This record gives sequence, C-alpha cells and structure tokens, in this order.
Amino acid sequence: MLKFIRGKGQQPSAERQKLQRELFAFRKTIQHGFPNKPTSLAWDPTLRLLALGTASGAIKVFGKPGVEFYGQHTNHEAAVTRLVFIPNEGRIVSLCDDNSLHMWEINEGSLEEVKAQALEGKLKRISAIALETAGEHLLLGTEGGNIYLLNLKTFQMSDTIIYQDIVMQNVPEDYKINPGAVEAIAEQPGNPDKILIGYNRGLMVLWNRKTPGAEQNFISNQQLESICWHKSGTRFASSHNDGSYAMWDISVGDKAEDPVTVYGPFPCKAVTKFLWRRGRNEDYIIFAGGMPRASYSDRHTVTVQHGEKHVVFDFTSKVIDFFTIAADEEDTEYDEPETLIVLLEEELVAIDLLSEDWRMLQLPYLVSLHASAVTCAQHISNVPEDLWEAIVAAGKQQTLEHYSEREWPVDGGRVLQSQGSEETSSTEFNKELLLTGHEDGTVRFWNAGHVALQPLYKFASAQLFSSEEIGSEANNGTVDEEEEEEWPPFRKVGTFDPYSDDPRLAVKKVALCPFSGTLAVAGTAGAVIVAKIGSDTLETEVNVTTTNIVLDRDGFVWKGHDQLTARTGALSLAPGFQPCSVLQLHPPAAVTALVLQADWGLVAAGTAHGLALFDYIRHKGVLTKCTLNPNDLSGAGDAPISRRKSFKKSLRESFRRLRKGRSTRRTDKRGVASPVPKKDGGAEASTPSSAPLSPVEAKPVERQVEARPVDDSLGSMVRCLYFAKTFIISVQSVTATLWAGTNNGTVYVFTIAVPVGQRRTEEDVTCQLGKEIQLKHRAPVISVAVLDGINVPLPEPFEIEKGLKKLPDTSGPHRVVICSEEQFKIFTLPSLKPFCKFKLTAHEGSRVRRMSLAHFVTSRPDRGAQYSEWCIVVSLTNLGDCIVLSVPDLRRQLNAAVVRREDINGISSLTFTRYGEAFYLHSSSELQRITLSASTLLYPRCRIDLPEGARQIPKEEETEEEEMEVAEEEEAENASPSAAARDHPPASHTVNGDATHEENKDVEPKSEDGEEAKENGAEEDRNDISALSVGDITIDSVKDHLLTSTATEDGRVTELKTERLELNSRTTEMQSVVMKTTIISSSETTVINSADIAVVEPSLADEQRATNTLEIKSRKAPLARMEDLEVEIPVQS
Repeated sequence: MLKFIRGKGQQPSAERQKLQRELFAFRKTIQHGFPNKPTSLAWDPTLRLLALGTASGAIKVFGKPGVEFYGQHTNHEAAVTRLVFIPNEGRIVSLCDDNSLHMWEINEGSLEEVKAQALEGKLKRISAIALETAGEHLLLGTEGGNIYLLNLKTFQMSDTIIYQDIVMQNVPEDYKINPGAVEAIAEQPGNPDKILIGYNRGLMVLWNRKTPGAEQNFISNQQLESICWHKSGTRFASSHNDGSYAMWDISVGDKAEDPVTVYGPFPCKAVTKFLWRRGRNEDYIIFAGGMPRASYSDRHTVTVQHGEKHVVFDFTSKVIDFFTIAADEEDTEYDEPETLIVLLEEELVAIDLLSEDWRMLQLPYLVSLHASAVTCAQHISNVPEDLWEAIVAAGKQQTLEHYSEREWPVDGGRVLQSQGSEETSSTEFNKELLLTGHEDGTVRFWNAGHVALQPLYKFASAQLFSSEEIGSEANNGTVDEEEEEEWPPFRKVGTFDPYSDDPRLAVKKVALCPFSGTLAVAGTAGAVIVAKIGSDTLETEVNVTTTNIVLDRDGFVWKGHDQLTARTGALSLAPGFQPCSVLQLHPPAAVTALVLQADWGLVAAGTAHGLALFDYIRHKGVLTKCTLNPNDLSGAGDAPISRRKSFKKSLRESFRRLRKGRSTRRTDKRGVASPVPKKDGGAEASTPSSAPLSPVEAKPVERQVEARPVDDSLGSMVRCLYFAKTFIISVQSVTATLWAGTNNGTVYVFTIAVPVGQRRTEEDVTCQLGKEIQLKHRAPVISVAVLDGINVPLPEPFEIEKGLKKLPDTSGPHRVVICSEEQFKIFTLPSLKPFCKFKLTAHEGSRVRRMSLAHFVTSRPDRGAQYSEWCIVVSLTNLGDCIVLSVPDLRRQLNAAVVRREDINGISSLTFTRYGEAFYLHSSSELQRITLSASTLLYPRCRIDLPEGARQIPKEEETEEEEMEVAEEEEAENASPSAAARDHPPASHTVNGDATHEENKDVEPKSEDGEEAKENGAEEDRNDISALSVGDITIDSVKDHLLTSTATEDGRVTELKTERLELNSRTTEMQSVVMKTTIISSSETTVINSADIAVVEPSLADEQRATNTLEIKSRKAPLARMEDLEVEIPVQS
C-alpha cells in the first residue's frame, strides 16, 4: 500500500475529470443482422409486432423499422422454445426448454421480465401451448397428457386441470392406455368454450370446457404433428408424420375425408405445421415438409396452394416456424393472407401473397449478414450525397426483378423523434456506410446510420474471373427454368448461400475513398481490383497487370494455390462500382494489408512475401519490396524442422532467460540498474530507470517480454500500410510517403514522387526506400498513423478540397504513432526521435489486435459550443479490452471490457469508426455495435402505444412475506437504473433492455529523466481517472481516504449494509459487507475495508442482459483494477 500512499504528481483537475465523463463512456447499443440460432417465432396481429426467441435465451421484438426491443433470460443455456403474444397488451409469454414460463412486458422502450413460473416433473413437461381468445388463460398441454391453465393476470396455475383420464372416458380402448403427449391445442373459432385436443398417437378430442366433457372423437392412424381450424369453425385439418394431411368436418361426424399425401405415393417426410386460411375465392393451404424421403429428404420447404396455383418454396436452411398476416385482421368471416413470414435457421423470408408471382418482400431489418460468410469489414463516415445516391440507385436496379414493391407489413410501434439533445449521435445526420467482404467474392454496402442495418448494394468480384466452378454459375437461370416444369414445383427463395464457388474468391481487405468514388478490393489469390462508381452500363475491357514481388529471389518456390484466371475481352459492367484495373500479385498469396490513395492514383497491397505499389491510372507497377528472409526461399512454413536442434535451442534459451531474470532481480535489490540504450526506431528494454529507487518509489515489476527470433518464417508478412504527406527528409518541405509495417517489427518508409497536373497521365510515379525502423523486440507492427503539428491526424484524400478538413499544421514537428502488438510508440518527424511510449504487454500481459484514431466530441452547454478531442488512440487487445489513450502523451482515458476474451472471432472481426464506435461479430450472423464515446450514441428510440386499461392487474391482499419481498426488491433496485434513467441512456448503463458495463483501470507510473521518451503517459497522469462514471474506484480515492480523516465540504460518507438479496424468487442468507462511499462532485468513489477485496467485472458472456447482473470474483487486492461497484456485494456465509 506504500506506493498508493506516496503521491506521484498532480491529479487531473476537476474540469478535466468532468470533461472525461462527457467525452468517454462504453456502452453496447444495437445488434445488427440476424439472431444466432433462432428457435421460436410469434406475431401480435393487433399491435403488429414480430418476436423471435433464440437458443441462448434472447428475445427480440420488432415493429416498423427503428422499433426494436431486446430481452435476455437469466438462464443463457435454456433455448426459447415457444413465444406467445398476449394481443394488445404489449406482453409476451416465453417457454424455455427448462420448462419454465416467463412473462415479459414492453415498458418505456425496453423489454422487461416481470414474472416467472415453472412446472416440475417429466410428466408436466409442456408440449403444446394455446392462448384463449379472451386472453385470460394460457392452455398448457403436457407430455403426461394433462392440460393445465395458467392465469395470465396473476401468472399462477389455475385450480382447473383437464385430466387425461377424464378425456379418455369415451374413446376407443386402443387409445385409453397411452394416447401420447398433448401435441396440439386449438380453440374453435366462434366458440371459445370448445377446444380441440390432439394427442401424439393420432387421437383428437373436441372438448367442451363449459360442460365439461368430450363431445366428439376423431381418430387418425398416423402420428399427429399439428392441427388447424378453418375460419368457419366447422372444419379443421390435421397433419401427420407420414407426409399427409386430413380434413375433418365436425358436423358430419368423426370420419375424415380421404387423407392427402401431396408428394406421395412413396414415403414422405412429416408435415410439421399446417395452416388453412379461408380466402374469398379459394382457400390457402400452407404447410412445411412433406417431401419424398428418397429424392428430396434434404430439402427445407414450405408449400403454398391456392386454387390451381402451387409453389414449393425451397430454402437453404431449416424451417423453424412460419405464420401468415391477414389482409384484414378485423374480418371475422375470412382470414385471407397477404404475407407469409417464414423463420429459418439462418434467415427470415417474407412472401407477398398478394402479388401474382408471389415474390419476396425486401427486409428492412433481420437481413442475413452471413448470406456468405463475412471475411472483413470497413466503416466509412461522412459519405457524400452524390456517391450515396449513386450506390442506392445501383442497388435498386440490382433487386428490381427480385422483390415485391409492397411495403413491409410489420409496422407496429412508434419511433420517437430526436429532440437534438446532447445524447443525439452525430452519425444520425451523416450518412454512414458499412462495407463487408464475403467468402463468395462479394462486397456488400450497408446503411449503418440507422438502428436497422439496411442493404444498399452488392459488388461482385467473380464477374472478372473465369473457372470451371464460376463458369457454371452462368447457367443457373436455364437450370431453374427446367426445374420449374418438374414435380414438385420448387422455387428457390432466400439469400443465404453458405457455399462459395471458389475459395480463392474470398475478400480479405477492402478500402473505399468516398470523395472520389473509388473502391479497392483485395482477395485470397493475390488479386487487387480497383473500381470506380458509374451510373451507366459500360462495355469495356478491364486491364490486368501482374507484379512479381519475389523477382529478386531466384530460389523461391511457391507451393500454394494458383491465381484466378481473368476473363478476356470486353465485359458488360452494370451501373455501380465498375472495375477499371486489376493488379495480380505473384506469388498469389492472400492480401494481408491494403491502402488506397485516390488523390495520387495509387494503391498498395501487402502479402506474406512483401508489398507492391501500383499506379491504377497508368496501369503500371511502381515498386515491389520483398520482405522475405534471404534464408527462407521455400515459402512461409515450408522449412523442415529438426527436432533435435529445436529442443537444444529451446533448452538454451530457457537457461538464458532464467539467468537473465536472476541477474535483473539482484540488480533491482542493489538499487542500481543498467541504463536503457537509446536507438532511433528501437524499443527500449523493459528495465527500470537508471536512477536508484527506494522501496516506496519502486514501480510494479514488468513482465519479461522476450525478443522474437530473427529467422521467424512469418516475420515477412506485411501487417499494415499507410500513405502520408509529412516531414521525412527535412522540416522545410513535406514529402509523399508510404509506410509499411511487418510481422517482425520492421517499419519501411518509402518516399514517393507523384507528377502533378497533366504530367500525371504522361509520366511515371517514382518511389524509393527512405528510412527503415526496427523495433527491438520485433513485435508485429499493427498500425501506423501520422499527426500534424497540433496533434491532429492527417486528412484523408480530398477532405481538404471538400472543405471537411483544414490543411495540416506544419508550424511544429509532425509525429508518427507506431503501434505494435506490445506497445504504442510516438516518434518525432523527420528525426525519428522517440517522444513517448506506452508499454501494454510488459505491464498488463495483453497484446494489441486493432488500433485506430477516433474523434471524441462533447456538447458544452456552459460555453454554448462543442468541445472535441482528436487523435485519441483506440485499441483492442487480445483479451477483448478497448483502451482509449490521449495523444501525444498516451494517457489512459478509458479501459472497457468489450468482447469476451474467449470470443476469438469477435476480437479478430472488430472494426472501429472515426467517432468512437465499433462493430464486431457477436456471432457468425450478428454484428454488435458498441460506443466508447459519451456523445456518439445510436440506439432504438421507440415506444409501443397501448390502449387505456390494456393491462389490468388484480388487487390482492399482500401477505407479510410478500410485503417483505417487495421491500427487499425496492432496496435492491437502488443499485439498478430506473425506468426514467433508461429514457436517458447517456446517464445510464441500460440501453433498451441491454445491460452494459464499464471497466476502468489505472496504470502505474514510470518516470524517465532527460531527453528520454515518456512511458505510459506523463508523470502527473499516474492518478488519472480512466473513465469517470458514478461508482468508479480510483487510486486517488484510496489515497484520499487513507490520508484525510474527514470528507471535503461537498462530500458525504454513507454506510451501506446488505443483509439479504432476493434472486430468482429464492431467499439466500448472506453475510453483510460494510462499504464506505465517498461522493465527490457527483462522482461516487467506493472504498472497501477488507483485506480480501472483491473485484466486480462485467460478465460479457451475457451480451443482451436485461438487468444489470454482475459476476463477483474474489481475489487479492490489486487496487489499480477496481471497476464499477454500483451494487451491494454479498459475501456468502
């Protein structure tokens, strides 16, 4: 504790602390795309809302575009097997596969769980659910054969039970013994007292609840799958597991019409669900399954029959559930459908049944991001209006023949208009594009400026290449026409296509210049495509240029895949992005880095073997640089491994490390350490300062970071590329440069001479190596960025001409930020003198995976203007943490646990925006949107308008135990946001039912003397508050508590005692913990008087938590890692 007692510089001022709170805050905002592993579907015809349940216990409710609500069950391993809307009440009942029932309410823009109920026992396992027309009870059929009634007002089981024994009194002897589980329950239309009960073995009973007693029995010889009433109420249909369905008339008797096996006579698969809709002219028959087992057992189908019209919709993934939306929901005589909504395992499909050819409806949300697997992503802000309109127009032309023009029928809810408050995201007023590269060679453009992620346009790179696999794709149209004449009449629908024609088509990197309308796409086979936006169809030949990166390595042998074969001759290019030039790299390895400079007409690409600079205006290669080790000419990973030599080498290195560690410890004990060698471009060794240190001043021991071997076969990989016009030769003039960082810690700086004016198309661009930087530990270089004289990033191409940015400041020296996996380092240009560094791996053990520069803005009402900070370094570590550092002093401003450390795909897929937001793949089909900015916040602002008296809660006398429970719940709610707080998300952690948390960490100080580069921020920043929010624990608060006996004038001390905590309606006795809280200037600082300090960390496995549930881990007190203690901490006795 001595190092916390001793002051180490001035802490941030109150103004700066307030500013940090206004600038930085971590929240999870929206989930884009299609839910992972959906399991259930529901429809509210009155409020016109759609609900989905997933295998991870999540519930999502959708209305019109922009109306979205999220909920999450406490048990994340229990799949939501059924969802039932209570019409016109804004309530949903969910059934999970752990046999628990949950009541959810849409309240004030969020989906909240209000009640829960469970049936225990195998015979009470729920197998069928039906809602009464009156909406008072939920009928629950069980595997034991009994039917229970759930009172929806009290959410308690009713005393009335329809016992199987009583129902079986008048049925044939064969079915009395074991009729099976209750497979389906359906209320007779127009007669709510009568229900049709269907049992698994094929017995169906019309039960009169008023009498009570069985009125009619209907017996089928086949196992029952589903039942459905006709709108008239006199007939019903049953579907069976042999692929047949039967129609019954209750007025005739218990004899059915002849069963119909549509796709017989050979054995067929089960008809899992059957709908019978009454139309004005002809009835609609809709069912899933029923395909012949021998020939089409692998097909996922839904059949629709209407008179003579018969279509089998063929999907690429399993059918989960479907329903129809009636053209007039209030019509009591007919229920003619206008739309068929089908939920599949990988997508949602809507069919317009009013159109003659039954086309698909274009989805405004729940679009399948992973129609082909996502391989990369790029976010573009401030897209110009002309480019936006051109992309939208090209996208509409692509989908003109595929989709119906009718509006989306799910239009419930109301989108709230923004009041232009401080919480309003600037992105709402700027057009944003999200570009995703896919496995099939396509690049999809999405509108990312709204709550719903909408597809705009698709660029296909396969049109430029020919092969046997790709060539067969052109014949798909004729094959489909032939199949139309076959039986069954299949029609392929949906966009999900998990199969790629050629794995070499996969897109690895994508870059877009929005101001010039230039797109660069790099693939797995070393092809780099440059395309420009066009509004007219173009007939042209695309120029292909081949560049050999390993030309100077005579002995190199490529053993990988071949390059793609480019199409020859003139190509017909549709409006949109039209390819103008193709660069083919040799060897045709996957592109690992890509950068586009449209102002200079240059594109640079890097692979595992080196890099190439290409002039796409003159279609000429400018430069190639091979980064391979001269000793490794057989390609990465092809060198033979000697088991004996590698074992000796590892033993030798282990002893060296042991010896070096002992000598370092002895040196530290003597109080003298060797000085840190200074070298331009080198990374300082992880050793203490050269000055003697007392035990009080000793900094925490750094982790030993081993230097990487020079002959690493993967060290030649180019990890990042960056164009900049900056000081590299002298401070008198700026020079066009290309920066390239490799996997072995080398940074190459190339100088470029670009002819100007008319000479640009006549003269060649020249490029040569200017400088080379080698990091000492040879850590992979993740990113490079240059700051001007006032520490603002250099503008993107054409931003100055468009008036969006000012000219870079040249009055002071420029600085370059070089981010490796292990540390951030800033050098002064052009001298490349170290200015500042931040060691991440040595101090915290994590490694950097992504780095970006972001612009954080806050509204300053007191000054009537906006305050902004540019150039905050945003990084993602391999542990899933996002760190915000100020530049150029690299002081930590925020540390947030964003992605679960086990989620490798999420960490590797994360992409940052320029305004402090980020996207990452929450699952293979879903993008999670997060923000690190307090002002850039995009979340659903929506409400559901309910009629007065829609929810009537019965008044009951409360027992003493219930009163105590209510009191305890109110006490526990003090630690969670209120409903009013949810209306203002910037001041709360809960956004639309999604619980998010902040993780704040302080760093230990390290001071260096003289001209040496500052490490991990300036000395006075050691006590900087990372992300100031209510309830944060900082080193300053520990220091103040230990050194002062009384609180300041604006502070107060309270004691919070926790005696009992109610969880899941069960009471657990727990030992109380006394917590002392000091509140200073409205920011709350908590100190726990205990030797064993419980550190609370956010449980990010719960991505959509509806309540603020925290995992509490007990560990010895590293006080620098205290996070957000906003709840009472129970310690189990």
